[in-house]
Amino acid sequence: MVYGGLAAPFGTIDGCSDDQKVVQISAGCYKQRGGFVIVEKLNTMYRKLAVVIGMILLPACKKNLQSNACGTQVCTALFATVIIHFTDNQSNPVAVSNFEVFDLSTNKAMQPGVANYDLVEGAYVIANDNELKSLSTDGDNIRVTATNPATGETKMAIFKIAGGCNCHVTKISGPATIQFN
Repeated sequence: MVYGGLAAPFGTIDGCSDDQKVVQISAGCYKQRGGFVIVEKLNTMYRKLAVVIGMILLPACKKNLQSNACGTQVCTALFATVIIHFTDNQSNPVAVSNFEVFDLSTNKAMQPGVANYDLVEGAYVIANDNELKSLSTDGDNIRVTATNPATGETKMAIFKIAGGCNCHVTKISGPATIQFN
């Protein structure tokens, strides 16, 4: 074990062998080789202290593991959101009307959040981590419909979005943008 990489004065020290270059640090005899102090003898008090600390800390780790039906997971604190963008035929963003998100797997309407909340015009939330447990781990089929108020045209798209035992909602399939004619 290298002790700090510091060279220390060496020579014959009481209780240490005369045939080796040694230094005395904290009442122990240590060899010096190549400018480094190599610890040959550990203080038994520090060994005992390390064992006691280990015995105290090891069981404490088991208390913080969280298990559920999905097993033990380590997830980020990220709040995930799946977003769809609506554009007109010239790729300009469109603020749609009658925006609806419907889970075809459970036959329930979803309320993913406020449209355009902290988003650019034409961007809408399909799902976020608030719906994580209401979605299946393998993914649910989600129908999204919206109407272009300027033309009255209604568009629909199907997405597959996973939740459940995943750490965050994830879009498995579906378009990133829906374009009106």
